Order: sequence, then C-alpha cells, then structure tokens
Amino acid sequence: MSDQIFGSVFAAAAAPQKVALIVLIAAIFLAPILALLARSSGGPWRRLLSDLRLAGPALGMLVGAMNSFHMALTIRKLPFDVTAKQMAPGVLEASALIALGGLVGLVAVVALAAADAMGTGRRPLD
Repeated sequence: MSDQIFGSVFAAAAAPQKVALIVLIAAIFLAPILALLARSSGGPWRRLLSDLRLAGPALGMLVGAMNSFHMALTIRKLPFDVTAKQMAPGVLEASALIALGGLVGLVAVVALAAADAMGTGRRPLD
C-alpha cells in the first residue's frame, strides 16, 4: 500500500479506526524489539510477543468488520443507490485494517521464531 493511499485512508478514518491503525503500525515495529528483549530476558516479553500473534489479526479483523458493518448500515439508510466509487474509501479502510492486522501476526510469528533461534544458535523457522 503506497504512503499516499494509506495517508488518505488514515485521514478519512474515524477516531477509533485511527487508534487501531496507529496501534497496528506500532506493533509491526515493536515486534522485532520484543524479540530482542525476549531473547535476553524472556518471560513477560516473550509472552507479549506470543500474544501479539493473535491480538494483531484479531484487532484488525474486529475493527475492519465493525467498519464494514457501519458502512453497510449507512448505505442502507441512504435514499439513493450508492456507487462503487462512493463505497471505495470504506472498503479500502476495512481492507487496510484487516491487512495490517494480518501483517502484525506474521511479523510476530517471525520475530518469535527469531527470538527462539537466537537462544539456540539455529536459523529462524528451521
């Protein structure tokens, strides 16, 4: 997703969606840091990284679904037929939330595998 498209999605998003987008983007960058912390001290950092594998996709899907639900309710109330061009920003926003959630999960899985591999000296995901 290009920066310009993501910027337009973020600008058009409501406050709850903006918070979710910020949290998901931050989690993508936080996962490798958590992997390093988990390697050195383990415990709660490893647990947080492990939980991020499920929490990221769950947050993206939940907020994306709520966005789609709200969009459908709004379209249903309108007295005219909505075009695909008018719906595109909402669909793009929901897609961005779901995609970012999935990316957070994937990054967390790889970071957790890397943290485990750093502790054993083997390559990640072997």
